[in-house]
Amino acid sequence: MQSAKYNRHAGFPVNLSMRIAILDNDSTQRAHMIEILRASRYTCAPIAQIEKLHAAPDPQIDLLIHHWQDPIQAQQQLQSLRLVRPTLPVLLLIDGAPTSLLAESLQDGRTDYLVKPVRRHELLLRVRVLMLRLAPDTLQRNMLRFGAYAFDLQASEAWRATTRIALTQKEFDLALLFFRHLGRPLSRATIHEAVWPKEAEFNSRTLDTHVSRVRNKLDLLPEHGYRLAPVYGYGYQLESLEFPAQNTPSQQV
Repeated sequence: MQSAKYNRHAGFPVNLSMRIAILDNDSTQRAHMIEILRASRYTCAPIAQIEKLHAAPDPQIDLLIHHWQDPIQAQQQLQSLRLVRPTLPVLLLIDGAPTSLLAESLQDGRTDYLVKPVRRHELLLRVRVLMLRLAPDTLQRNMLRFGAYAFDLQASEAWRATTRIALTQKEFDLALLFFRHLGRPLSRATIHEAVWPKEAEFNSRTLDTHVSRVRNKLDLLPEHGYRLAPVYGYGYQLESLEFPAQNTPSQQV
């Protein structure tokens, strides 16, 4: 914990974020995608020319988003890129219905497409599907695991075994906060500052309601090996009842 402000991502490696290169001459569309991706904790690197990936291939770029404006030129660029970066996942943005040239480019399985206009949910879904198919280890860099529970830091999703748990952003932040401090009491002030940092006037009932939802949605109950309980006059604490001596998270990077 920092002395001035609590950093809810303190201790996370700085290279956790997946890096996405964006080649799109439409500045408005490019800015829109960058806003969406950065909100999901992706790192974006706009590029002016695809040749920049040829001259100095950057191993830190995990995916390319390329606006497919001129189909013939775009296909030539993609074929040229494949000679240098054969395994790089590529998401093509197209202006209308798929063409035969696009279909040909999709056959290698390393390329997917998205029809404009760009919508948040569709963009994030396409990015995730591509990475799961081609580079699952890259996504695993962004996972925190605590026994049967896993937290996807970029998608803000929680999982128990293979089951996704539907959480709001605040519920996700709160659940992750408790697991990262497993076995340690957290004061109401600390929780407030970590999960609701912009709300100066904070309703204590809001916290209690969110804690109750997190407890129920994640089944943090004694019969499942956990106890999420209030600490009288202080705050809340999440305890592991099954492995009381192992309260340190297992972080996979």
